[in-house]
Amino acid sequence: MILKATVRALLAIVATLPLGACGASPAQMGDEAATREQKGQGSLADPRVLTCANRNGFVEDESTLLASIGPHDLVEGPLVIPGLLAWGAAKPEEYGTGNRFKVGAVVRQGGRVTLSIPEEFHESAGLLYAEAARTAANPAGADHSVTFVACDDHDTLFVGGFHVLAPRCVPFDIAVPGRPVVRKEISFFDGKC
Repeated sequence: MILKATVRALLAIVATLPLGACGASPAQMGDEAATREQKGQGSLADPRVLTCANRNGFVEDESTLLASIGPHDLVEGPLVIPGLLAWGAAKPEEYGTGNRFKVGAVVRQGGRVTLSIPEEFHESAGLLYAEAARTAANPAGADHSVTFVACDDHDTLFVGGFHVLAPRCVPFDIAVPGRPVVRKEISFFDGKC
């Protein structure tokens, strides 16, 4: 299937990217929330902020990241997570190990979006997009809310993924400035939610 091949190609690019931050100073990051110590915290009101300057990896040419959006991609406002809607019918080992599943989040040029896991799911699901969250031993120690701020001049890839005690369905609250918060329930290898 062409869509699956495209998603796998994007995942292969993401998998080869370094996990370290790009070396930007806190002043260059533009937001204290990006560097603060956060252990398993985060809400729509208090997210970790990842920007063009402090994200974990880069792709030399990001101009083709959103060239082929398909029906299995999670799309909400400027956020696109390739292939995520197909995970319900997939096998966990296709996307990761140890309940850690890797998938990049792409945000359209100049966009800002917050992805948040409701508090009642913090013990079973977390976000692994910030370097500090990647050492979490379990979902409770991961981030639970991340604001992605794209570069002003191009679509932007944020390297990361999810720490989910799969199989299960997990709701995500997605906030785009100026719009109502949208809740999307995503199946992590658990059939249809």
